[in-house]
Amino acid sequence: MYLDYWQLQRKPFENTPDPDFFYFSPAHKDAFIRFKYALAENKGAILLTGDYGCGKTTLIRLLISDLKKSGKFRFALVNTPRGNGFDLLKNILLELGHPDSPDDLRDAERAIGESLVDGFQAQLVTVVIVDESQLIQDQDALEELRLLLNFQLNDRFLINLFLVGQPEFNEAIDRLPQLKQRFFTRYHLGPLSQTDTHQYIAHRLKIAGNPNQIFEDAAIDLIWEQSDGVPRRINNICDLSLLFGASARRKKISREIVEKAL
Repeated sequence: MYLDYWQLQRKPFENTPDPDFFYFSPAHKDAFIRFKYALAENKGAILLTGDYGCGKTTLIRLLISDLKKSGKFRFALVNTPRGNGFDLLKNILLELGHPDSPDDLRDAERAIGESLVDGFQAQLVTVVIVDESQLIQDQDALEELRLLLNFQLNDRFLINLFLVGQPEFNEAIDRLPQLKQRFFTRYHLGPLSQTDTHQYIAHRLKIAGNPNQIFEDAAIDLIWEQSDGVPRRINNICDLSLLFGASARRKKISREIVEKAL
């Protein structure tokens, strides 16, 4: 409804994990570099936590896209890790393309082991990503994840386990020292700073087709204050601000327009 008015080719503030619009803040860049290294070098287990709406899912997609270019990786992405350990292993097998459903837990463990060996023989690095890991309520399920790291050769892991979740998942990990000590690296993504928020909004507008400064500085400062620096909240406020600004035939988005959107 406002694209033509603001001379935009695409909607700049959609809350979908579109890699084209991803803004690499210093924290996101740091996380990307260390996780790419960990996966490329077969470091075993890594953990990413972050507040809701801070870009975890999009960062995962960018990592997968980047690593797939080499042709040396295969990925199993589990998005809803509910249930017990057996349920979790069945989901992993399904994502790995295993043709049959296991009969019980031991059958699932055996099938995963065979799949990992097959991947190794095909010269592929297997990466299992469990998103929304805070949904795992069964301690046995976390123990099964830890046991997956026992699939290894003398000089390398046969599996790379990438757990992603909201901040409370750290508490679950800390209660399991036998799993906690297996992580090569842990990283927490926080909200954007005030400076990053200015750059984030400018970046998304440029990708959408308009490199001009549509939002006044005072307007962006208010957006940052009211969103707590969370990208998803920033998007919602900016989207409505563009709508109200176009409706009022404004040349720029002022603090007044943002207040109306809020």
